[in-house]
Parts: sequence; C-alpha cells; structure tokens
Amino acid sequence: MSPVLLQDEPDSDEDVEFEDVPILHQTSTQNSERTRNGDISIDLPPVPTQQWNPPLYLPPQRTTPIPSGSEEEIQLRGRFSTGIEKITYRKMKSDMGMDAPDTPVSLRRYEGFKDLVVDVDSLVDMLWVSATPAIQTETLITLAGLIQTSLKSFPFDPQPTLTILHKLDSIFAALCTGTHPLTGAALPGAQIGQSLATETQKVRIRSLAEMTRYEVFSALGASNQEVTGDGDDDYDDDVEDDDEPWMLEATQVYEKSLMLLAEQDPGVAGDDGDVGCGL
Repeated sequence: MSPVLLQDEPDSDEDVEFEDVPILHQTSTQNSERTRNGDISIDLPPVPTQQWNPPLYLPPQRTTPIPSGSEEEIQLRGRFSTGIEKITYRKMKSDMGMDAPDTPVSLRRYEGFKDLVVDVDSLVDMLWVSATPAIQTETLITLAGLIQTSLKSFPFDPQPTLTILHKLDSIFAALCTGTHPLTGAALPGAQIGQSLATETQKVRIRSLAEMTRYEVFSALGASNQEVTGDGDDDYDDDVEDDDEPWMLEATQVYEKSLMLLAEQDPGVAGDDGDVGCGL
C-alpha cells in the first residue's frame, strides 16, 4: 500500500475555522485601511493610557504616642522647628537665586522642587513615626502649606509633586479616621473611625487641600503651555497624550481628604472636640 501523503489531505474543519478567524489585535490604522478597501472591519475600543499611580511608603510607627510634656516631646518639637526653618531658608534662597560661595551643601538653595520635597518628606516620615497627634497634625499642616506656596516657585515636576501630595493626603485622611492607610488597622492611641484632628484643623486641611489643587492645575497648565507654545499651529498631539496621565493624577490631589471633609460645616470650626470626620 502506497503511503498517504499528509499534504494531500484536505484541511479539517477546525483548521479552516482557525485560519478564517480575523486577527483582532489590529491597530486603528489597520482597521481604517480595511474600511477604505471595502472590507468589513471591526471597530476596536482604543487602548486606554496607563495611568501613573503615586507610590506610598510609610515607615513603622511607635506603638504608643509620645507622652505630653515629656523631654522626648520637647526634643522632637525642636527637631521639627529646625527642619521647617531650614526648608524656609533654602526656599527663600531659591527665590533670590543666589548662594554665598561658602554655603554648606545642606543649606544651599533648592535647584528644583524635588529637592524641597526630599526635605519635606524626611520630616513627614518623622511625624508619622512619632504616632503623636498633638504634634503630627499641626506640623503636617505647616509642611503642606510649604508645599502649596512653593509650587509656583519652581517648574512643575509631576512625579515628586504628586508623590508627596499623595502621601500628605493619605496621612491627613488617616488622622481624620484613626485608620492606617496601608493596613487598615487602628492608629496607635486611637480607634477606627475616631478623628485625631480637631474641627479647626479639619477646616484648615480642607482649605489647604482646595488651594493646593488649584495650584497644581495652574502649574500643570503653565507647564503644558510652555511645551506646546502659545498659539502654535504645529501643536503636537503626542505631547498632549504624554501630559494626559499627569492631568488625570492632578484630579486626585487631596482626593481622600476632600471627600472625608466634604460635609464639614465651617460653622463648627470653633469646636475643638475630637469627633468623626464626616464619615
């Protein structure tokens, strides 16, 4: 018996069906070409732009708050005061645009916003580790205010800006709910749902958050205008696409805090009792 040649066998139904299935992983350009040629094409949804998510790192906290009036508390307050003065001093020198030749590196003017963020982030971590609301909230408000007022002093730098704002937002929300933002556990010395911020502080946080969002959008808009040019007919769509993730992230600046404080009544700002955060 002569051997059967496999190439002479007719294709199976499965083979034909497989070969006739159109490849759906086509670009929109390929689909449009098929339409112009008269072929039937399948409209595929555009692939969404991958959104950048700011990282959140928080060091381990103390298990209990620092005792009020203790030597440890006094020393810690002194370290924060010195750190804030240093940031303010370096920021002032950045605004002036000058340094004395013999200025130590640690006291030189900030070359960019990310350098200021490094100093702020170091103090934020110290505050978080302290697990002491009597120190944390007021100092965080001061640091968040420094970030807000410094945004317009430097070219917009998306990643360090959005990262530190995400961190501040997460900690403010944690203090307003008594809940760790990463683990969901109760904060030291608190119960879940218990606010560790006073009503006055919450009003200030909300106002600061709203002003910061405005500054971020203003800075991002100015940055985009510098890149594309004002009234430039040769506007590059690719540039617009590259900026889109940052615009999406800007809409999330202080999102947690503002959502928690949305129902905050300014009329109760004089009440400094520790109550819930509008949950």
